[in-house]
Amino acid sequence: MRVLLISDSFGFGILETRPYPVWQRKYTMLRNKALLSPDYGAMYVAAYLKERGIHFQVTNLIADLFSEPEFFLEQDISPPGEPRDPISYYQEESTPPIGNEGSLERLKRHFTTTLLKESPDIILLPISIYNLARHGTLFARRIKELLPDAILITGGTYATFHAEEILKENFVDFVVRGEGEETALELIQTIERAEHPREIPGLSYTESGRVIHNPDRKKIVNLDKLPHPYTVSDEFRIERRGSLLNQLNTQEDYIPGAGFLTARGCPERCTFCLDPAINDGRTRFHSPEYVYEVTRYCYETFCDGNSNFYFGDATFTLNRKRFLKMTDILQSIPFTYHIQTRADCLTPEIIRKLKESNFHSVAIGAETLNPRVLREVVWKNQAPEQVIDATMAVRKEGLLPLLTFIVGLPGESRDSIEKTLATLREHKITSASFFPLVVFKGTSLFERFMKEINPDDLESCRLNPYSEEFFYVSDEFPTPEALIDYTEELNVRVKEDEHGQ
Repeated sequence: MRVLLISDSFGFGILETRPYPVWQRKYTMLRNKALLSPDYGAMYVAAYLKERGIHFQVTNLIADLFSEPEFFLEQDISPPGEPRDPISYYQEESTPPIGNEGSLERLKRHFTTTLLKESPDIILLPISIYNLARHGTLFARRIKELLPDAILITGGTYATFHAEEILKENFVDFVVRGEGEETALELIQTIERAEHPREIPGLSYTESGRVIHNPDRKKIVNLDKLPHPYTVSDEFRIERRGSLLNQLNTQEDYIPGAGFLTARGCPERCTFCLDPAINDGRTRFHSPEYVYEVTRYCYETFCDGNSNFYFGDATFTLNRKRFLKMTDILQSIPFTYHIQTRADCLTPEIIRKLKESNFHSVAIGAETLNPRVLREVVWKNQAPEQVIDATMAVRKEGLLPLLTFIVGLPGESRDSIEKTLATLREHKITSASFFPLVVFKGTSLFERFMKEINPDDLESCRLNPYSEEFFYVSDEFPTPEALIDYTEELNVRVKEDEHGQ
């Protein structure tokens, strides 16, 4: 049977819906990353299918079509010789050629022509990202209208938590829930044998007008049995994506071909995060030897002058014994490494080892320095003092600490947030970023939000008309605009502190 995997549907959505504020000049790097980064979950599935002998094609809606950096570069539309105010310039609408109507029409033609030409029996469409999830379901409708006889399968984070709604729209035939490698393989093999899928764990589908959810599939314990995602680099055009982003986003993180997740899951129970629902508070690890082989492969295959490598694990330093062995063997690969972790997993020994092993930045999810909110609202097992102490220790060792905070957590006032800012100033910590609180189905805070919000106000909190993320409004921040404006003000003030030191 002919199997087609559609990549870059999220990028398609960005070009078609143009969600605010991504099309402002100041978000150029963020937009480029969103357009050119592949769906890593789909790559894992594709790598597993390839290893098991399943033949498939991948159509990369963006990366197949737009291969030159000129498509993504801002155009100078200012009158010759006229001085520009830097602040107003970055707030203007972005002007890359990929954003014009001609590029969008070209993309639509490419999508339609490819589907009709390939005429696949089975189509795999990931719907992972909540930001434009509703566009993803509309995309599924387009596919089904073009090829009504094809079997359409979707999966990914959003699809996992919205399988019921997706299937009730009657455009998708199957939803793969949770980790998709084994479920997708078994489903394709079952379809090829013309058998019923009732025995496949982790699968949802409709039967006689009723949505059926097979039992959940057990998590993969031995992650090393999975082929790494870069074994399908050619299919997903990883070298092209990485090369473009290296030219366009010279300081941006997690460039394709220069990043990897060495583990799945996180032991924290943070109420704003989907991980507790996805992984049940468990963390599973690749072995240090597996991590070394993937990193070495990336260095030898994709380096292209980029010396940075990013580990995307929620808590890279969680397992001390594994961490020490990994850093020992990674020292032979001349990357500069970047990680994120928890403050309570940064002991003096680990920080020294990071410095010795060519690590540069350490991101720490602080969320808030209000101990009550951290304990009772976020449910994060760390104290504010641990965050500050870890940050200072990382900086003292010559590494760059990067703190992230959430604005709008229930029960936290502006006065409390101002105290956080004062603490950062006291310790001369300027490498910090603030983000407005958004919630989505599957998280504990979303359930709380839905109990508090007036149903008539729900739509006004949606990030954009195609999103399934919602701004968490409250008495302190009664509108999304109030939350956004204050968050932006905080980031401006942090930057002013940075430049003033």
